[in-house]
Amino acid sequence: MEPDYKDDLVLAGEVKKGNEKAFDYLFRTRYARMCRLAVTFINDKTVAEDIVQEVFSTVWQHARRVNERRSIDGYLFTSVKNACLNHLRDARHHVSLDVLPREETPAEAPPETDDPRVKHLWQVIEGLPLQCKIIFKLVVIEEMKYHEVAARMELSVNTVKTQIKIAYKTLRQKMGPY
Repeated sequence: MEPDYKDDLVLAGEVKKGNEKAFDYLFRTRYARMCRLAVTFINDKTVAEDIVQEVFSTVWQHARRVNERRSIDGYLFTSVKNACLNHLRDARHHVSLDVLPREETPAEAPPETDDPRVKHLWQVIEGLPLQCKIIFKLVVIEEMKYHEVAARMELSVNTVKTQIKIAYKTLRQKMGPY
């Protein structure tokens, strides 16, 4: 009988054992979400995908280190977040001012629309502080529950709630005329 990979702890245990089917399931079901997360940090889809692929490669190479008593999603989230932060730190030391883009590209393309309210809303969201923006996007765009975001980001639920309050307060203030 095939193990229930939908159970996070079972999946972690099977990956730790080196089960290729479990790892394949992990990759197929988590890759897109981890890429969306990486894009919120990196603002470059290709680089974000490379980072996520590297994280999955490392997870497979060091599968024995996976803690089967801890959420595999939390492990992936933390690994992708740390890899993105490392990339940003390293890139900061190696970027010439001549190669910086003239315009900052948004993490995700805003919906195709001519409505100035939607464009302004998207700009306000992208202008939120990094942690606040990530939490807001996970809750609102990814439709995750507060406790899921807290577990993945290794934060308290109250921190997630506070960041969401900050995001909504900022949105209300900056969207006032609209």
